[in-house]
Amino acid sequence: MKKLGVLTSIILIAFALNIKNAFAHLRSYAFTEEYKTIPQGNFEFEDWTTFTSPDGSKPADNSFDYQGELEYGVTDRLTLAHYERWRTENVEGPDDATTYKGFKFETKYRIGEKGQYWVDPLIYIEWSTDPREHEHHNAIESKLILSKDINKFNVVYNQIMENELARDGRTTHEFSSGANYEIVPSLHAGVEFTGELWAPGSHQNELYLGPTLAWEGKYFWVVAGALFGVNHAADDHQVRLIVGIPFPFDATSMFRKPSTVNMSKAAAS
Repeated sequence: MKKLGVLTSIILIAFALNIKNAFAHLRSYAFTEEYKTIPQGNFEFEDWTTFTSPDGSKPADNSFDYQGELEYGVTDRLTLAHYERWRTENVEGPDDATTYKGFKFETKYRIGEKGQYWVDPLIYIEWSTDPREHEHHNAIESKLILSKDINKFNVVYNQIMENELARDGRTTHEFSSGANYEIVPSLHAGVEFTGELWAPGSHQNELYLGPTLAWEGKYFWVVAGALFGVNHAADDHQVRLIVGIPFPFDATSMFRKPSTVNMSKAAAS
């Protein structure tokens, strides 16, 4: 409830500031990264909630992962972000608990401009840490994102590698992909397919498939998606909701010196 109150406060502040010229940064997928960065000097806040049910025959055993993210556009092509993470583990009995799961730093670099190459590439690198973990509490995740727009259709593929930074740390290779259609400029519908390509010690890789719906309003955007396990190695299902609030405030303007032209106009008036 406290987390919901924080999100509601942020949305109300956005309305109070009368943000009318929010930059377009609608996220079209819930589980797959896209060929998108935010404009230079601007900020965006994203609130993530992910529900996971490992076994549908035990509905009381599930978990909620919460993630708050603040993004900043260093340049039009380079975005930096910071995440804070929590998890609630729900089990039968009185042992439910919400714990802090650490933080992450992320960088995304968009190569070229949309349509410049046959596919639109983006490089994604993320460092995550959980100080509460005694082993394997640091990890690096890298992604190569390849995207293609065909009229109102978009297809995207993520090649993912995650490395645990420890002497006996594991390296996992995964993928995530999606396709969506622009029904109207503010509404996209699609499907996502994700899973593991290779995981140490696993005899069967997890595979998931499910729908995604994204909507962009005047002051914020929302994307919701569900993934259903398509083999025995995968969890029964996951559901994710992301709410994004862009703040089209150019922070770099605070450090710019007034131009002589503007100063002359001010003096003349």
